Amino acid sequence: MTADLTARLAALTPEQRALLRARLPEARRATQQLTPSQLRLWRTRQWVGERPVDVVCQAVHLTGAPVDLDLLAERVRGFAAAHEALRTTFDGTAADGTGVRPVVREELPPRLVRTRCAGADAAHALARELAAEPFDLTHGPLLRVALAEGATADEAWLLVVVPNLVFDAWSFELLLDELARPADTDPPAAPPFRDAARDQRGWLASAAGRAAAAHWASEVADAPPPLPADRPRSAGTARTGARVDFALSGTVSDGILAAAQRAATTAYAGWLAVAWAALAEHGGRDDVLLGTFTAGRDRPGSTDVVGYLLNVLPVRLRDAGDGSHAARTRAAGAATRAQLAHAAYPGELITERRRVPGTHPLLDAVFVFDNLGEATREIQGARVTTADLDKGTARYDLTLAVYPGPDGAQGWLEYDTELYEEGTARRIVERFTALAEQAAEEAARAEPGKGGPA
Repeated sequence: MTADLTARLAALTPEQRALLRARLPEARRATQQLTPSQLRLWRTRQWVGERPVDVVCQAVHLTGAPVDLDLLAERVRGFAAAHEALRTTFDGTAADGTGVRPVVREELPPRLVRTRCAGADAAHALARELAAEPFDLTHGPLLRVALAEGATADEAWLLVVVPNLVFDAWSFELLLDELARPADTDPPAAPPFRDAARDQRGWLASAAGRAAAAHWASEVADAPPPLPADRPRSAGTARTGARVDFALSGTVSDGILAAAQRAATTAYAGWLAVAWAALAEHGGRDDVLLGTFTAGRDRPGSTDVVGYLLNVLPVRLRDAGDGSHAARTRAAGAATRAQLAHAAYPGELITERRRVPGTHPLLDAVFVFDNLGEATREIQGARVTTADLDKGTARYDLTLAVYPGPDGAQGWLEYDTELYEEGTARRIVERFTALAEQAAEEAARAEPGKGGPA
């Protein structure tokens, strides 16, 4: 603050100060706007109507120690009060999203439900019920949390439901961190989401932002067609979905990790190589364009921000070499490394030419690799286990998700039921798991002393 401005403020009468304080929130609202990712989610909501599609729906199982649900409720309220994204509602003046703006409220308590769940089936059913209920985006609240006693004294459930407009997977981890915070420590700072959004707009106008725009335009030039579906893609679907679950052993997971390390890349690239092989088989061509999730928190100060910063970027996979898992892993690693310098660029801005109809202009299939929950976490001494629940919706035509863990990997293929038959989805999953097992066997043969070079 300059000395001149300080003097001018000091000279204001009490009435003028009151008027200035009243106008400041209005001025802040005038400068707020949705990020490109949020705008896509808003338009999706206009497309599909009141039925929630892009929603976080997590079941947290707490076992092994009694849990004070009143304390958890207090922490949830404090978390919502501290983070402005969870106090945000949306004012839309046009059906297609034109003129929509976020409104940050001084107070917007979450909706808390206290109940009892006899087991996982009851807990998951309640979470899905909360996720299926339409959200009032104009008035809120948008955060819904059910706190449930379990079947025994050392079991409880925490069910978290919130639209992606104000929340993402990283935000969920921040919530769990807060619930696990020791009582004798203070909560971390809560940077405003609006600052992260403003920083993104500034970066887009910079030289780095312009370079990223050019990179992505080149990456998707002459993109391959969408993967074949059982029914024609018309103007779009209502995004009704289903999932096919799968599980792979620790031997398979370890083999894919070993192959990735041998290729000097990450487990993510190793699993992406398996997904590439399975979807290339399904599509009949090696040139595949997939969406991949990035945290969107590569900008300074963004790691503690709650809100939807998740970025969905394309990865172009086309040179499979000799078709082996090792060759695909090297190619996937190279493709993902090329993304890193430009990962802050919003995926929604990459193309103006629509590749697929519906709720995303570019991407029909997405690969998700989520290792955020690999670390062991406790809340009040109770072990934490989380589950991302099937809500009966499909955010994309196909979404293949892999969740690595200490005993192997679990995952699912989510598919749009208006486009794909269950049998087709199951065949894709069967090929994915078979290819993963083959990849692990290939990695084992390549190990010194097991048929590979010494």
